[in-house]
Amino acid sequence: MINQFNVLIIEDNEETFNAIKHGLSSADYKVWRVSTGTEALKLIKETYFILVITETHISDMDGIELISRLKKTDYRINVIALTTYSFIDSAIKALKAGAYAYLLKPINTEELQLMLQRAVQNSCLLIQAGKRKFYQDMSILDGLTGIYNHRHFHEMLNWQIAHLRRAPQSFSLFMIDIDSFKKFNDTHGHLEGDKVLHNAAQLFVSSTRENDLVFRYGGEEFAIILPQTPQTQAEVAAERILREVRINLPVTVSIGLATFPDDAQVKADLIKKADTALYRAKSLGADRLCVFSKT
Repeated sequence: MINQFNVLIIEDNEETFNAIKHGLSSADYKVWRVSTGTEALKLIKETYFILVITETHISDMDGIELISRLKKTDYRINVIALTTYSFIDSAIKALKAGAYAYLLKPINTEELQLMLQRAVQNSCLLIQAGKRKFYQDMSILDGLTGIYNHRHFHEMLNWQIAHLRRAPQSFSLFMIDIDSFKKFNDTHGHLEGDKVLHNAAQLFVSSTRENDLVFRYGGEEFAIILPQTPQTQAEVAAERILREVRINLPVTVSIGLATFPDDAQVKADLIKKADTALYRAKSLGADRLCVFSKT
């Protein structure tokens, strides 16, 4: 599974954009483009970007003000300011406003690639210093949503089971699927679909406790590990998520619940039983929670 990181370029000049895009040709990066600051500020509220590259002079607002607003919206974003040698004073102002670095035009591809690598490393440091202390390595994050990815789900589930075998107690697992997501994508387009995935992920994080772990399992499916949570408490948490989704998103979700060690004692069985419960929720009409039942 390729975990692409989103890079946003704010640029209305085709030649400059193409030069930057060529420097970001690695499969690790997905390049987005807008031409105004207004578009950029709207987009970063909907999608997680590891890097923003912007001119210091843009059409609809002061470029230095834009950099400051980008950093206030998401402190993890690394901003690289573009300028020319004759406007080097703008680059200094950009650094003071919170830019990570600046690049002089014309673009040097090797310099851009080196700066990008350093920006990724800087994001790791910023994330480690943030509220979510587990986010220590960008390789464990999903590029679109900014939450944990499929690989890290398996790592953390393995850890939970191994740990609890030494100190027995319950934890619960949600498998969550966005209902009729293909239909939503076909009707509204993939950009709106990506927005729903991002907003759903952030809603799951805000609707759960600090020590609960939220993952993008794949496609439109998510998983949540709830440590030290027996089935009855997990049901309450799931109903809260369902209510928040109905209020805040243009879609609904279905949730399957299985609990360790009552429903399963090994990872594969626990996932399978949460998936079985999820399938039952979908078959009963979706927009609901189903708990795994042995009967």
